[in-house]
Amino acid sequence: MRGAEVVRGKGPYPREEERVRAVLVDTRKGKPSLRVVLDDGTERAIHSLYDPESEAKRLVDGFHFDGKGLVVVLGLGLGYHVRELLRRFPDLDLVIVEASQEIYDLAVRAGITEGLSGSRILVAMSREEVLREITKRRLEKGVSSFSILSLPAEVSTFSDYYSPILSSLKASLKVRLWDRLRYRKFTGERVRALLIDSGYFLVREIREGMERLGHDVRVVGLGKGEGFISSLLKEVVDFRPDFLITVNHLGFDEEGILTGFLRSVEMPVASWYVDSPDLIIRAFERNVAPNVSLFLWDRGYVERMREMGFEDVHYLPLGTDERVFRPLPERRRIEVGFAGNSWVSKAEEAMAEVPEDLRGLVEGMAEDLYLTRDLNMLKEAGILRSLSPRERMALEKALLCRATVLYRTACIRALRDFRPVIHGDPAWRRLLGKGFRIRPPIHYYLELPGLYNSCVVNFNTTHLQMPTAVNQRVFDVPACGGFLLTDWREALEDLFEVGEEVAVYRDVEEIPHLVRYYLTHDDERERVARRGRERVLREHTYTNRLKSLVDAMRKRYNQM
Repeated sequence: MRGAEVVRGKGPYPREEERVRAVLVDTRKGKPSLRVVLDDGTERAIHSLYDPESEAKRLVDGFHFDGKGLVVVLGLGLGYHVRELLRRFPDLDLVIVEASQEIYDLAVRAGITEGLSGSRILVAMSREEVLREITKRRLEKGVSSFSILSLPAEVSTFSDYYSPILSSLKASLKVRLWDRLRYRKFTGERVRALLIDSGYFLVREIREGMERLGHDVRVVGLGKGEGFISSLLKEVVDFRPDFLITVNHLGFDEEGILTGFLRSVEMPVASWYVDSPDLIIRAFERNVAPNVSLFLWDRGYVERMREMGFEDVHYLPLGTDERVFRPLPERRRIEVGFAGNSWVSKAEEAMAEVPEDLRGLVEGMAEDLYLTRDLNMLKEAGILRSLSPRERMALEKALLCRATVLYRTACIRALRDFRPVIHGDPAWRRLLGKGFRIRPPIHYYLELPGLYNSCVVNFNTTHLQMPTAVNQRVFDVPACGGFLLTDWREALEDLFEVGEEVAVYRDVEEIPHLVRYYLTHDDERERVARRGRERVLREHTYTNRLKSLVDAMRKRYNQM
């Protein structure tokens, strides 16, 4: 077939328990017609046995259509009605549903389906799959309306298949969904936000932070296929949010279908990145849209995202939930502690996505990146420019993960003299050897505040995907009243008074000397911890961050 996109399912016709036989028959006008023999021996003619082309013209004459929007055709048959429809509306956006694989094959063999340019034909798909594909097509095209044309004889012959589809489509028409999806946003001080729950870090903090600001939040779970889309549409219609929030663009497809739909209904989107956008969005440029605002936890990516085409990009660092991370009663004393992943398994998973002939290159570049911690080397690497966007993304991810393993291992090894307690994955045992007390991973909300309260020196080392930013430990530890020793990042200069509110090391060689110093200078250590907590509570809670996000979204929408 030329020009049509065909999507095949695994049923429902013919089935083992319900055989359907379709045959071509001659007509008096010389054009083939179609007869179906059902399981019980009943015969049905799908087209006129005299003049199927004239019959198709009469069917289309009675179809009230203004030439706008999507048309869903139920029943392909031999396609006479479809060809007549396309003759009258050559640029028609068309989805054709055909229950029977055998009927479709006959239409192809007869040559009648040729020339259905731009159409999407759904063959032998379940009713659920059909409705999902139609919804996907509407989202993809951003169409506000659709019409239904049924091939009467085929729809009645397979009524148990077509009738539920027809009922669902008609119900959608009555709702006039697209008209209800457009409305004024940000009309009051109290906003409504629809949050995509991906199960990822930060979702809980966003929801609770918004509620503490007095805003209304509803959560839509990130399921698969039509379930997520249907839930999202329902919440938009019922809840009428002022904007949608997601983390790391989770919930959005690579083809930009959801982005296109949200743009068509003028729905503002806030995507807060807490991982490298280069490893997520850069290969999927169809998600660039004027209604999408990016909030990046690392300022180092802001210009890159603007260059990619995003018009509204903001720096929004992480923060803390001071109700979770707070001082606790006296606990068992640990001199030095660290909780974090070694990133070994993540590096192995990422390396598996890299072509075998490039894996040696990754190892060599990871060593250089670990030593320099300069992400600009990625831009200068000629080999990367020769790769496809997907290949480049896989290689960069593997490189960052592998370099982080090397860096973190070197930093933690520098603590050996203090027999630190390390909570993390089993790979730490292999990486560190003797001299370390390795403990299982620790629950972020339930157990980590206790560890931060117990440690005299809480140690931190940052993932190399963060060239300027700081991770959540930098806020969580001071919120607990704990003392933190962290690696220097440019963002620290804006967030804290370095040396007074947070202690830093710039090189691995400094680590043991600084740990020993702060272990033996109680007054200075406690002063830094106290001042750090005051700064965090004043400026770096998630309530602070969400207020900034809401203000930015309101301002952006009022400018659009």
